[in-house]
Amino acid sequence: MSKRVIQRLIIFGFLFLSFTTFAKTLYFQWREVDPAYYFEDGENLYVSLKVISEKSGRTLDVYNDTLIYVKDSKWNVFIFPQNSLAIINSTESIRFYPNDLKVIDGEIYLTTELIAKLINLELFSNDSAVYLNLPLTQVSSIKTIIQKTDARIIIELSSSPEDVGIYPLVNKSGYLIKIKGAEIPDSYYYEEYNNKINYIKAYHYSPTEVWIQVKLNNSADLEELIEENRIILDLSFRDTITLPVLVLDPGHGGIDPGAVGPNQTFEKDITLKVAKRAQELLKPYSVNVYLTRTNDVYVDLHDRAVFSNEKGADLFISLHLNDYPQDSSVYGSEVYYFDFSESTYARRIAYRENLDLNTDKNLIETWVTDKENSLDESEKFANILGSYLNVNGVKFRGVHTAEFAVLAYTRSPAVLFEMEFISNPQVVDEFTNGHYVDVFAEIIKNAVIDFFGLK
Repeated sequence: MSKRVIQRLIIFGFLFLSFTTFAKTLYFQWREVDPAYYFEDGENLYVSLKVISEKSGRTLDVYNDTLIYVKDSKWNVFIFPQNSLAIINSTESIRFYPNDLKVIDGEIYLTTELIAKLINLELFSNDSAVYLNLPLTQVSSIKTIIQKTDARIIIELSSSPEDVGIYPLVNKSGYLIKIKGAEIPDSYYYEEYNNKINYIKAYHYSPTEVWIQVKLNNSADLEELIEENRIILDLSFRDTITLPVLVLDPGHGGIDPGAVGPNQTFEKDITLKVAKRAQELLKPYSVNVYLTRTNDVYVDLHDRAVFSNEKGADLFISLHLNDYPQDSSVYGSEVYYFDFSESTYARRIAYRENLDLNTDKNLIETWVTDKENSLDESEKFANILGSYLNVNGVKFRGVHTAEFAVLAYTRSPAVLFEMEFISNPQVVDEFTNGHYVDVFAEIIKNAVIDFFGLK
């Protein structure tokens, strides 16, 4: 091919690119919409009314070719295609061009500009994309007034939300406020009080739903008032105190024996014995103790963390035994808490929870903040546990950080406790005769009592 021909092809290519317009991508609530539901025609982008109605939580009724009805609890739109007219909430009428609405194979398509007006959506666009979003209520502020026998929590909103639900917390005193159609400007809110109110935490449950958790140290009766731009919670406290929640996680189980020591001694059996004994020793104390497994069954690592989170744990302890067959004389205990890196942890949570780092940014930030906030308490308990190892004559090999999966997905302070080395025959003998089962259960009990300040 001659040099002149190549030059002409290059020039033609540039001219082609300069006159070619690339199709825009449509997003709803920052998530990409399937291209099958929209198309470009000239300068207009048309989108399926049915799909956007469903995605925005509205009901679509098409009575005939003269009337289309879109509604939810607060928004009603009557569309008259033949008259190019729409009436919103029986008060506002909008005229539109006949070309703004198309019917193709019985499916109704509107331009993005028209659909945004008719069903109250925010519209953003650039050269490559168009965004349709629900207008979300902003959680403007959370104010708390605490008095001797009662407290008032005032949640200020920028506008009336889609829906508000208030529910008691499971396994702890307090309440959960679910606000649909809302967002927190800073993605996360946390305030600790350490009196009748333990803390108030607000975060994104989903990109369009905010959960506000009010954790109480004392039980309280609730009177609620939901106004258009405000939620008021009036709390009347009782004398009873909510007990802290401890989750003990006996490592391995079922088809997973864990490390195997002399005489076919299984790690899974020892960890379960110690966990059960520690639970028994803690019965006289003001703490609720749960075990991730109570018999010889397999429990997935992620499911152990989910169990702890669902119980509302204030502390999670995963029990294990170390193994070093290269030198059977090695012995001693090690305690681990999570080795945290914000960016690495965000990617890990996104992968495990099937979230997108961009579109689910607020939700991921909630996980990241929860984990980061738990690290100081995790390290604190690890050191308390180490102090009781020393006074009980068990060699303490130190506190370390590691990225154990079972620690990654717990949202409370959490440690992994390598009690001893199962590769050491003397250690196995001490567990087999029951002495070490009692010793380590007692160490765990004392550390928990110290950590929670129990009597």
